[in-house]
Amino acid sequence: MTRIGLIGVGRMGRNYARIFADHPDIRLDPVDPPLGLEALHRSNWDGAIIAAPTRLHHALAAPLLDAGLPVLIEKPLAATLDEGASLACHPACFVGHVERFNPATVAIPARPRFVQAERIAVWVDRGIDVDVVLDLMVHDLDLFLHRCPGDPVVDVRANGVRVATADIDLAQARVELASGAVGTFTASRVSRRQSRTWRAFDADGTYTSVDFGARQALRVTWERGGDAPGPREAAIDLPVHNALEQQVLAFVDVIRGGSSDRLATATQGLAALELAWRIREAIGTASVS
Repeated sequence: MTRIGLIGVGRMGRNYARIFADHPDIRLDPVDPPLGLEALHRSNWDGAIIAAPTRLHHALAAPLLDAGLPVLIEKPLAATLDEGASLACHPACFVGHVERFNPATVAIPARPRFVQAERIAVWVDRGIDVDVVLDLMVHDLDLFLHRCPGDPVVDVRANGVRVATADIDLAQARVELASGAVGTFTASRVSRRQSRTWRAFDADGTYTSVDFGARQALRVTWERGGDAPGPREAAIDLPVHNALEQQVLAFVDVIRGGSSDRLATATQGLAALELAWRIREAIGTASVS
């Protein structure tokens, strides 16, 4: 039996609880965030999941990590770069970049040359302790960096708008890597529709369209010769699974001594956080209404 402390009882906490209910070999101990540190001293957990507001991530996770527990923290890693760097020093710290486990992610090509990512949502009173870059765009920033490993960021340009909160609620960014690969990212939490899509082009011109919400993917190649030149479309077969459940099981496997190359390490979570902060700083130097 693996015992995991779940610090956070909101929507994400309920999602985790529903998943653990289907795994009798895993015991979940839900704890309200204010009681998290006290619970540590009277628990015999094998690991912990932090599903609390971002501003609490460091304060809740640091003592758990110092006590030797593996910890999975909901994205983003932390509220500030200093706090993120402190957590990234712990090899047993992981970040819940759950889109890595979305079935549609397998369709994204390695090292794409050009990416258009759109992640927009209708307004809900959730996650507003951080701006839209840290709330939503960070998902796609992590995927972009994960698909382009070892390729440093050389240029960031961005703009943003305040709509419903005192923070940025709508943002657009352009990120260029040393290889010349470019990603453009749009994130909004004040839209009238939902969209979580990627459009990616390989160096050879192959186009891949990914819909994370519908969990569908399409690949388009261009036939240049023959009697009928033009595009050739093919749907991509995707696995069927629950992304959050797969992430939880990967974390449990790590607790039990295994490994997962899809589970985001704290170092990778820090890289996504650093890029998010560069985008926020670029927005700060642009016109913000």
